[in-house]
Amino acid sequence: MGAAVLLAGCSGSTGSTDSSGTPAVAATPAAGAATADASAAACSAALASDWVNVPGIDPEGPPASAAELTAWATPLQTQVTTVRAGVPASLTSQVDVLAAAVRGAKDGKPVSTDDASLRTALTAVNAWVHDSCGYTTLDVTNSDGGALAGVPATLPAGPVAMRFANTGSDPAKAGFILLLGKIRDGQTATAADVQSGKANLEDIADIVAVAQPTGPDPAYGLATLSPGRYIVSTPVGSPPEFAAILASGFEVG
Repeated sequence: MGAAVLLAGCSGSTGSTDSSGTPAVAATPAAGAATADASAAACSAALASDWVNVPGIDPEGPPASAAELTAWATPLQTQVTTVRAGVPASLTSQVDVLAAAVRGAKDGKPVSTDDASLRTALTAVNAWVHDSCGYTTLDVTNSDGGALAGVPATLPAGPVAMRFANTGSDPAKAGFILLLGKIRDGQTATAADVQSGKANLEDIADIVAVAQPTGPDPAYGLATLSPGRYIVSTPVGSPPEFAAILASGFEVG
C-alpha cells in the first residue's frame, strides 16, 4: 500500500528533481509488482480469515472462553495485518475496525457480532474481495420471497466470493441471512427439503459462509469450496417467526 502512495506522488522520469532539488523517484516495474503482490496476499488472507466460527456467536450456546477467543484470534491477527497492507487506502479504516475486534478477542474480550460497525467493516472488505480478487463469484438475489435467483447448477472447486441482495421493496419478503452449507457425507436431503421445512440446513450441512444484508445493501461472504453438494438458504422476514425458507442447491466437482 505504501508503494501505491509513493507512485501517486511521482511525476517525472528517472533523474528529475523536485522543488527542493532532491532527485524524484520514478515509478518502476518492481514497485508495481510489489503492490500487486500485496493485493494478492490481501486476497488470500481475507479468504483464510474465519469470521463464520466466531466463538460465542451462537446466542443459544455457552459464552466463549478466553482460551477459545485467543485460539480464534491468533491466526486472524496476522491475516488482518496482511489484508490491511494490500487493500486500497480507502479501506484501511475498515480493516482497523476488524483489527481492534481481533486484538480484543486475543485478550479474552468477547466479539460483539451485533456491532454494526464490525458488520460494516467486514462487508466492505469482503465486497473488495468480490470485486477485485478474481475469485469465482456466487451472486444470489431474492426479489419477492418466493425463490433465490443466480444459483448455478455447478461451481468449480476453490475460492468463491458470495454476494446476497434483496431486490424487492417489501421488507416482509426480504431474506434475513444467506447461509452457504456443504452437505455432510451420508446426508441425502435436498434444497427442496430445506425449503419445504423437511430438513434444517444446519442439521445436514456444515456452514462455510454467511452473508447478512443490512437494509437494501448487499452482503458478502467468502469460502473455499471443496467437491461435494452445497445449499444456499435464507429465512424470509424477521426473527423469530420467519414467513418462509428459501433454498437452492449446486454441486462442486
